[in-house]
Amino acid sequence: MSNPSANEIGLHLPRMYRVALRLVANADRAHDVVQEACVKALAAWNGFDQRASRATWLHRITVNCAMDAVRGAQRRDRVNADAEARASNAVAAPPDVHVEQSELGTLAWKLLVDLPEDCRSAFVLTQLDGYSYDEAAEIEGQPRGTMASRVHRAKKILLEQ
Repeated sequence: MSNPSANEIGLHLPRMYRVALRLVANADRAHDVVQEACVKALAAWNGFDQRASRATWLHRITVNCAMDAVRGAQRRDRVNADAEARASNAVAAPPDVHVEQSELGTLAWKLLVDLPEDCRSAFVLTQLDGYSYDEAAEIEGQPRGTMASRVHRAKKILLEQ
């Protein structure tokens, strides 16, 4: 990274990765999301209007890229689900897959990924990333009350599961 914009983005990469990982729940996909977010940020660097901080702007780009990745994965999953079900009707999973699936972390990721997009984003920002409701509202471009409502709904959904 030799130019100032790339250097500044580099300072935010760890947080961008953590956000992406929490939203896509897959390390490889999270790296892809961060790479896409960096490309988009660099392309739009001169158009940044400074209504928010650079960190907030980069976070929003990362969240948008992550949500695009999640939506794409959901579309692929729906298309492939029927084919996989037919192909593996009677095939048992290997023991290591059962162990991995039984881990608490896997369940937590699944629950998080299954939340509606708006609730997941609000929940991740406030409960996992440590943003205040006001900061999360600025990042999402939503009123504070909307963010609080989405977090409440996410918690309710998680408790019901």
